[in-house]
Parts: sequence; C-alpha cells; structure tokens
Amino acid sequence: MAQNTEVTASYNPLYETLKKRNLTMSDLVQRGILSPTQVLRMSSGFAMSQVIAGLCDYLECSEEDIVEYIPIPKE
Repeated sequence: MAQNTEVTASYNPLYETLKKRNLTMSDLVQRGILSPTQVLRMSSGFAMSQVIAGLCDYLECSEEDIVEYIPIPKE
C-alpha cells in the first residue's frame, strides 16, 4: 500500500469464520477472548494488532480469516 494511505478494518472475515465454527462475538466475550470495549472498537473499524493476533491464536487461523483492510478514498 502506498504511504499516507488511510485504511479501515473490516471484520467480515471474522464473522464468517465464527459462523463456520458456530460461534458468536458474544461467545468470545463470555470466554474472555475479547472485552466489550474491544468489540465496540472493532465495530468502528479500528484494527488492533494484539487483538487480531489473539483471535488468530484462539481460533487457530490466519489474519486473513479475521480482518480485511480497506483503503479509504481520499477526496
């Protein structure tokens, strides 16, 4: 990606991964994998490398199964 390019994080891959495993975001919160604050930040498009790494470890999957980075067009 070019320098100074802004991106947002889409967690649609995570939702698909959870669906395949019959899990929900609530399950991850209840199991202590995510905090409610982290879920809120994720819903706002924040990419949090520690959270993504933890999810990959817990779900035994790759980053691509968790997050997709989408460039934000500049006006």
